[in-house]
This record gives sequence, structure tokens and C-alpha cells, in this order.
Amino acid sequence: MVRLLDSALGAARRLAHAGALAGGLLILAAALLVSVDVTLRKLANTTLGGADELSGYALAIGSTWSFAFVLLARGHVRIDALVQHLPRRLAAACDLLALAGLLAFASLIAWHGAGVLAQSWSLGARSNSSLAVPLALPQALWWIGYAGFVVCAALLLLRAAASMLAGDLSAANRLIGARSVQEEAADELANAMAARKAGATP
Repeated sequence: MVRLLDSALGAARRLAHAGALAGGLLILAAALLVSVDVTLRKLANTTLGGADELSGYALAIGSTWSFAFVLLARGHVRIDALVQHLPRRLAAACDLLALAGLLAFASLIAWHGAGVLAQSWSLGARSNSSLAVPLALPQALWWIGYAGFVVCAALLLLRAAASMLAGDLSAANRLIGARSVQEEAADELANAMAARKAGATP
């Protein structure tokens, strides 16, 4: 069971990384589109049309595609002033409870989002704009990000729970615990070394 979860989490990490990369590129493309549109309005008194609508879709889709990566990388902002002073087992239980709450919330959004997507598809709804974008398309891409996040959160919850049941609190902390100052410093050092090495490569 643990091996299966580790394998699934490994695949989830690779997909989450690809999703975050795609989401970032999508937001970057939206920023470029808006920049061109603003420049044309200023210099040529014309517009591309629909840049604001498309950038809104890009922001929503790009954000949800990045959710799973941030979760798996333990990149969420956390207020842990109290938790860090708790006994290890109680702190791990709090981490597990927090992840379960996040999973429940995301599942609720994904559930209702699926309902909205199904309704837009059945009605053939389009945006009330000159582009008349079929709403099911951006909604489906947005929902895929949330669905992936729910799956990753569920896998992470199961794996962390398995570690806790086995008494391996260190493994559980590495999966769902708040990142320590030492871990953040080590990551920053590794990134700096990698950047230095890349800059030194001819």
C-alpha cells in the first residue's frame, strides 16, 4: 500500500510540476496580450478586443493548475507560531487535520464547479462579449486544475496518515509539515548553486 502511494505521489509530483509550468506560461501569455492591448490603445487608439476577458480566463486556469504543485512543495503560507511549540505527535495531528480541512474545502468547490460546467455544456452557454467564448471550455480547464488538486491532496493525506500510523513522524512532517527555516535556507542555497553552475556553463 505504501509503495503504491509513493508511486502515485511521484507521478502526481511530475504532473503538478508540468501543470504549474503550463499555468505560469499561460499567465505570462495573458500579461503579454494585455500589454500589447494597452500599448495599441495608447499609441494607435485601437484595441485587440477581448484581452481583458481572455486574461481573466488565463488567471483562473493558470492558478488552479498551480495549486497541486504548491501543496506538494509545501509552499502554502502557514501561521505556525503555536504549532511549532506543540509535542511532535500533536503537531503532526494538527497538520493532518489542516490537510483534511483543505481537502474538504477543495472537494466542495470541485463538486459545485462540476455542476456549473455540466450546466454550461448542456445549455451551450457563451460569454456575453464580442468573443462569445463557449463557457464550458475555460470552465473545464479551470475545473481540471481543481480536480487534480483534490486527487493530490487525497494521496498526500493517505500517505501522511500511513506514516503517522507507522510511527514515522519525521516522514509525515516532510510530507505535510511546515517547512523549517533550515529547509528553506537549504533550498535557497541549492537554487543559488544551480544558478551559479548554469551561469558558469559555456
